[in-house]
Amino acid sequence: MSIFPKLKFRNFTSPSKSHAISKNGIVATSHPLASQLGIDMLKDGANAADAAIAMSIVLCFVEPHMTGIGGDCFALISKSGKTKDITVLNASGYTGENYNLNYFLDNKIKNIDSLSPHAVTIPGAIAGWKELHDNFGAYKWKEIFDIAIDVVKDGVLINERVSQDWKNNENKLLENNETKNIFIKGHSAYKHLDNFKNNDLVNTLKIISEEGKDGFYQGFIADNILNTLNDLGGLHSAEDFSKYKPVWERPIKFDYNKFTIYEAPPNGQGVVVFFILELLKQFDLKNLLKSEYYHIYVEAVKIAYSLRDQFLGDPDYQKLDLMNLIEENVIKNYANKINLNHASEIKISDFPEHKDTVYLTVKDKNGMIISFINSLFDQFGSSITVPKTGILLHCRGKSFSLKAGHPNQIFKRKRPLHTIIPGMIGQNQNIVGSFGVMGGHYQAAGHAFILSQILDFCLSPQCALDLPRIYPNNGTLDIEGNFDLDLIEELKNKGHKVNYPALPIGGGQIIINNIDNGISIGASDWRKDGIALGL
Repeated sequence: MSIFPKLKFRNFTSPSKSHAISKNGIVATSHPLASQLGIDMLKDGANAADAAIAMSIVLCFVEPHMTGIGGDCFALISKSGKTKDITVLNASGYTGENYNLNYFLDNKIKNIDSLSPHAVTIPGAIAGWKELHDNFGAYKWKEIFDIAIDVVKDGVLINERVSQDWKNNENKLLENNETKNIFIKGHSAYKHLDNFKNNDLVNTLKIISEEGKDGFYQGFIADNILNTLNDLGGLHSAEDFSKYKPVWERPIKFDYNKFTIYEAPPNGQGVVVFFILELLKQFDLKNLLKSEYYHIYVEAVKIAYSLRDQFLGDPDYQKLDLMNLIEENVIKNYANKINLNHASEIKISDFPEHKDTVYLTVKDKNGMIISFINSLFDQFGSSITVPKTGILLHCRGKSFSLKAGHPNQIFKRKRPLHTIIPGMIGQNQNIVGSFGVMGGHYQAAGHAFILSQILDFCLSPQCALDLPRIYPNNGTLDIEGNFDLDLIEELKNKGHKVNYPALPIGGGQIIINNIDNGISIGASDWRKDGIALGL
């Protein structure tokens, strides 16, 4: 019997797509080439961990502006498909031993620019992938790499959405000669249907396939990364790289409408999802007008993000029990502050703006399920490409604060507040859903919205992803162009200042398990080039 007996599936009079369906394995990624590789591997006997790593490698080539081995990753993994063994892989990078606030104050640096070497914390992706493989993989490490490299070695064709993002970052890519040599074709960005090659990255991956984690954090590759960063003024050391280790953690969890939501703990922003949902629970959502629902949702997001900026950071550097923020008396106090007829002012966040990332999810025939996200932070990260490696470095350190006493204040060996958050849904000790919503800052708000649409209003995953999105973003309410015009007017009448971004907000992938007699369904957001596939 279905755990979601009343899910509303697509209306065939409206644009959408059907779900992938499967009894033997399913994948959902933001790019067709990655999804196809993942499903082929599952068909050939690979497990979910093998497929996740291979798909992530392919995404480094087909969406190089979003992800790469010079970035970070987070994952939620369950080997059995049961909630009891959900574990969190935190492969976000930390600062080097030489970093401290005084350095920036003494040099009159007021913020960390995305193009600065100081924005590059130790990249965690490769170490994270190796931990995932060593604990859960079935294929040999080299075998996974060989399979993925074979897909990308001769180049990949650029899809439509990727080409648009590439064009928007053209000027940024011209800032660094090495970056320009790889990511600029002639004098401009790669275009739709162009064949993109990164031979240096292929060779780098071959080294890592032979040498494992040490192939990245020691030797030729590490030396090149260090020399590049330090030549630009970075404070990184060889020891910072050689000592880097991901962290295994327990997920944080929250009950919502007979389900349990699982998120990564801080330094991720998963607790923000819980706060938004807990605020929504204070209202009779099903009996609200649509304009009232969206208004309350927006106000809840404003409150939750304001609390994020006040309290969230690396938990190793603060004692606050963040789950106290969702205690009943605290929530009721904040819910009472929501004026049902008028928008509150949007507090301008001191957390830097950034764009997007990649998310994938995969389930194999034995029940292992993975919710996985890998990121460069900004599009094309720091725009610093390491010579002879093809590695584009992330800029996650840009999110550190240079204000003394700030929860996200920079410090040695500290992880910055992370926006990327993979999620899972549990019920009766079973994992019934794996999901992620991309979009920079939007991710926590996106998680809450998608979960509410599925668990409050019984929308199917694809229908929930298809809905137009709104997001209160630093003074205005971002609204996608396909949003209902009458609703927009009602929101304006409540005092919301509306902005229409040029591109859609984020993306997303979802798997729902045991929708009926062991059948899983998968969905992929129309905002990207992605697809869900099943066996």
